[in-house]
Amino acid sequence: MEHRHRARLRAALLSLVAGLFIFGLKFWAYAWTGSAAILSDALESIVNIVAAALAAYSVWLSSQPADENHPYGHGKVEDFSAGVEGTLIVVAAGAILFTSIPRFFDPRPLSDFGRGSVILMVATAMNCGLGWYLLRVGRRERSRALEADGKHILTDVISSGAAFVALLLVHLTSWSWVDPLIACGIAVHILGSGFQLIRESVRRLMDEADLEMLDGLSEALHETRKPTWVDLHELRAWWAGNLLQVDCHLMLPRFWTIDEAHETGDELETTIRQAVGGQATVVVHVDPCRDEFCHQCPYIECELRAAAYQQQPAWDRERLSRIVKI
Repeated sequence: MEHRHRARLRAALLSLVAGLFIFGLKFWAYAWTGSAAILSDALESIVNIVAAALAAYSVWLSSQPADENHPYGHGKVEDFSAGVEGTLIVVAAGAILFTSIPRFFDPRPLSDFGRGSVILMVATAMNCGLGWYLLRVGRRERSRALEADGKHILTDVISSGAAFVALLLVHLTSWSWVDPLIACGIAVHILGSGFQLIRESVRRLMDEADLEMLDGLSEALHETRKPTWVDLHELRAWWAGNLLQVDCHLMLPRFWTIDEAHETGDELETTIRQAVGGQATVVVHVDPCRDEFCHQCPYIECELRAAAYQQQPAWDRERLSRIVKI
């Protein structure tokens, strides 16, 4: 676990240092060209720096162990960080529009196309490599903050590409209005990216169920279930930062001892952790069986059977997540 925390923190710090350097390159390119599109791209890089600092802090905080005030750990801070980053992107889009729209009425000629474009391409290449790196580490280590930062930086790559196109078109055609037009297009593009990050952050902060994870988990439980597992219901799975939370109700023969039921519950918890890759908190509630479940129970040795066994139903997500009142 410790090496995973170190990998996340190392990626977050790299993002911060690289963001500062890339911002310097873009502002240098703006100083040489005077392009509104490059200025809009540089303004977005300021957001990258703030977001990278916030991501580094949230990655560090999420690695701290659970304490008295946070019994479930600090993982959700990464979802909060992603939401703040999305908000900053929306603010940056507004700033880009604010600086670009007046250029339609006061167009300015661009200068030093060659040097400015080379600087911009170097910054774009660095951003592309950084974005893919953060996205890969974020998905591998299940870090929502790093994944959001990687997606944001890859969005920045598109913005930089659009800024280069603006430079090229103005250089070839002398149409000064193309520069603020593309700058406004960049703003609209990153505005959509910001709103998407906010939506995903709110979804996870609200503990929305991970349906894809539930489908995979249901399939694994269907393949490994035992005759004594009479029924399983109210299966839930959601993410708290990089830690998966799972709980469910397992129905067992009601004549079993507490020790037998507890041992079987522990066995199911282990099965679930293995099915989801190990990084999960699992809670299994044990319920006693009832006569109405006899027809689906293949436990032949049952001493209290009230009806003949017919067939076990398939354990899919819809069945395992249903609510059963005992």
